[in-house]
Amino acid sequence: MTIPPNTTATVYIPAKDLKSVTEGGRPISKIEGIRFVRMEAAAAVYEVGSGNYSFSSKW
Repeated sequence: MTIPPNTTATVYIPAKDLKSVTEGGRPISKIEGIRFVRMEAAAAVYEVGSGNYSFSSKW
């Protein structure tokens, strides 16, 4: 996923919990520019800045 320069996006990632979500194979908590917002239903919600992302989660 690519977020254009000078923008932000709200990203919903299907996940059972926060620890199961990674970006580029690294824990989200280690990535600058990604902010956890909330858990909603069966998704982790993040706000991300511009850039290229490759999210994954273990369901």
